[in-house]
Amino acid sequence: MPQEQSRLTIRARITCPHCWNEFAPEESLWISEHPDLIGDTRLGPEYAIRFLPSRFTAEGDAIDAEGQRTSRLACPACHLEVARPLYQIAPVFFSILGAPASGKSYFLASMTWRMRQLLPTEFGVAMTDTDPISNARLHEYEEQQFLNPNPDQLIAIAKTQVQGDLYDTVNMGSHSVQYPRPFQFNLQPMQKHPNHKRSSSISRVMCLYDNAGESFLPGQDTASSPVTRHLALSRCLFFLFDPTQDARFRRACEGKTNDPQMLPRNERLARENSVRQDTILLEAIQRVRRYAGLREDQLHQRPLTIVVTKWDSWRELLPGLSNEPPYVAIPGAPMKVLDGDRIESVSKQVGDMLRKYTPEIVAAAEGFAQHLTFLPVSATGLAPEVDPATGSFGIRPRNMAPYWVEVPMLSALSRWCPGLVGMLETKMKSEV
Repeated sequence: MPQEQSRLTIRARITCPHCWNEFAPEESLWISEHPDLIGDTRLGPEYAIRFLPSRFTAEGDAIDAEGQRTSRLACPACHLEVARPLYQIAPVFFSILGAPASGKSYFLASMTWRMRQLLPTEFGVAMTDTDPISNARLHEYEEQQFLNPNPDQLIAIAKTQVQGDLYDTVNMGSHSVQYPRPFQFNLQPMQKHPNHKRSSSISRVMCLYDNAGESFLPGQDTASSPVTRHLALSRCLFFLFDPTQDARFRRACEGKTNDPQMLPRNERLARENSVRQDTILLEAIQRVRRYAGLREDQLHQRPLTIVVTKWDSWRELLPGLSNEPPYVAIPGAPMKVLDGDRIESVSKQVGDMLRKYTPEIVAAAEGFAQHLTFLPVSATGLAPEVDPATGSFGIRPRNMAPYWVEVPMLSALSRWCPGLVGMLETKMKSEV
């Protein structure tokens, strides 16, 4: 085995994926394993005690106060568990945001499911759960949509809440703080990947954050609930724009789609039950500027992707836009790469459409990010049905056929985490 792969290395600084505190490895707390050592000062009576060890096993694991061996580590600031891969592999943070009911949960579940299938087979990258416990809710979403034992039954994913099991509450003395729980994945090149020998430098722990749309309303991010402060750390921001929530798109799609979400609405009820999507985007932009220390006239150097959801409901507005996967096989190469020119062409067409119907969204994005992309996705591939029993929308798992849902993340990985996913440029095309 090459020396680079056999040597265990620890990163000099660790970033907690929960509270974003940065600390040295030796400052880590360890999590007690003995069943009597329960009741942590910051997490509450149901959690194992966190401690600084004075005794270790020959293998380097800590020994708790009752003599039990433990290998689990925690952040010294928030006491939440930090998965061991984060001590060896650099993290990359991605934030997914959008208005309430914009389809974030459907998008996340379809995206991660598609990436689990495509990354190993098409791009030679293994995608595994860093922390299965943190990813448990996402597993439920994936199973509900793609592994459902009742594929003909109408299902609906519950919307993301502002509280619940996607958040952790930490006692900071005089007050409690609520932190979002990230979804975490290991991304590592497989043996057939051309950069497999560089695995230690290009592998990443991908941390995804999904906040309820209400978290981006003005005044919702506070010292006791800093649930969106991951925005400043994110390598790429994904803003989900839902055309079915915009009256201008609904008017443009009249007679061109059978999606019940695009039907004309009583505008008074529409105003009462929805939030202007440009308000959500502008609030997120202001938070990034504040947390990252950017001036009002300064463009953010990290990319912003406007993900236009529910493509199947509005695709007739751009009838020439193909939903074929933008992957290219290069003769003699074992892996496929992204077709960068096609992604850029689609981005231009979708951006021009948004300028026509929602110019305020494009103006806000262009005034914020230097690197801007517009991509269409459909997390389900078809319009929902109205459940006659409840009147709510649902999808039959058998009919799920998402398209382009993985492209925004693959494009971000290709451009901003070089070495994992290749992208074919025009110059390369001319040489093939």
